[in-house]
Amino acid sequence: MQEKKTLAVEEATPTLLQALQALDYRFIVTQELDAAFDRPVGAGLRAVAPREKNYFNDPQQFADYLNSRDGAFFVALVDRQPAGYLAISRRWNGLALVEDIAVDVAFRRSGCASALLAQGAIWAQQQQLAGVTLETQNTNVAACLLYEKLGFELGGIDRHLYRALHAHPAEVALFWYLWFKPGG
Repeated sequence: MQEKKTLAVEEATPTLLQALQALDYRFIVTQELDAAFDRPVGAGLRAVAPREKNYFNDPQQFADYLNSRDGAFFVALVDRQPAGYLAISRRWNGLALVEDIAVDVAFRRSGCASALLAQGAIWAQQQQLAGVTLETQNTNVAACLLYEKLGFELGGIDRHLYRALHAHPAEVALFWYLWFKPGG
């Protein structure tokens, strides 16, 4: 019988920040989302030729969020081993912005992303913000499905944000929102 692994989320330290640099955040794109408002993610999926996607995540760029008033940096630990992270900050519009979230390939589907987003939402509520927003792309279907499952709603579609960066058809930026209930 396989032993259950322990999952914890805690605020980052310089040592944890350094350890996150060695993780593998790549994934294989096999589907893309033809995004539309008021339609479930699963209804807009189409298969594409497999290709690797690498965001070249750099957790170190969020070092200023350690002990910051306007941002936070959380690390997911599986059996005390760094597995992923979430960088979040206070925005001008009364929302918290998830600036980056990434989970190592070996720890996906283990609850790390959900736990990180839950901790980010707690932080945002403690800051008395109205909700959480984040952006991903139509090529990150697993993330889109997770955000939808966690109650985020698709609030924006930008077909041009990445246009100058890609030789093939550009990815589509998707803006997701999780609103907190007033008084709760």
